[in-house]
Amino acid sequence: MQQQNIDTNTLETKIKIQEQKFILHRRIKNFDPAKKLNVVKLCMSQLEWYKKETKNQRIGYYDSYKNMNSPWDYDVIQFHKRLTNYWEKMVEEVEMKPQKEGAAFRTRWLYAGTNYRRMVEPLAVAQYYREGGIDYVTQNRSKHFVRLEEWLNEGTKKATSDLSSTSKKNVEALLTFDSCFWAHVEEALLSCKELEVVREKEETLKKLVEFEEYVYELLRNYVVSPEIFLAQSSYMRWWNKYQAIKGTSYNSTLTSFMNDARKREQYTLGAYDFP
Repeated sequence: MQQQNIDTNTLETKIKIQEQKFILHRRIKNFDPAKKLNVVKLCMSQLEWYKKETKNQRIGYYDSYKNMNSPWDYDVIQFHKRLTNYWEKMVEEVEMKPQKEGAAFRTRWLYAGTNYRRMVEPLAVAQYYREGGIDYVTQNRSKHFVRLEEWLNEGTKKATSDLSSTSKKNVEALLTFDSCFWAHVEEALLSCKELEVVREKEETLKKLVEFEEYVYELLRNYVVSPEIFLAQSSYMRWWNKYQAIKGTSYNSTLTSFMNDARKREQYTLGAYDFP
């Protein structure tokens, strides 16, 4: 009798799994990326407008969305959701395709997927830390963002090269290459907060120095948006806290750059040559 119950439970579990697979397959089958492309383009253009407007407010779209102090910020929620739903389904569809067909599909959508990830993942990061989250990259990063980044890394040499190249002539419009940049900023801010309680914490200080080096490398390669220099940005908040921790006598390649407003202005114009 007991064996019969076990067999029945096993059978029910298998049936449920098959039903879930069938529902997922049907949902993906009915998903036509081309038909929804115009909606996606509209949502992305709205986010581009939002990015420009928040820059004019000297805060940047990441911090504006995190703080939710403007009616615009609440409007963006729907664009964020629509784009996320679209690309989650898109990634699911590719995962279900045979290897050869899936590879061709990834190449075709590589540019749009990378642009989406760089524009929208910061919104996911903002929402996560607004709600009190910690360690976004390992605890909360959506699988579809991970896969989109893998698509870029696995892409053809030409496509990857085009998406990884920067133009100093267009730095102001740049989307930060590392779509998890703001998560690293938030973790650095948490480290600063930790040091307010325990001043000499070697491991935490080491993390901050590593973050400093990471930021300088992004700047040196022109792969981080100059929006990080906006007065109300989380990055500038981190920088001010970090300076207070390290003291005025501390010197590094990043402090040399950050303490010179002229260098930051030149970077924004694409005119600064790093040593």
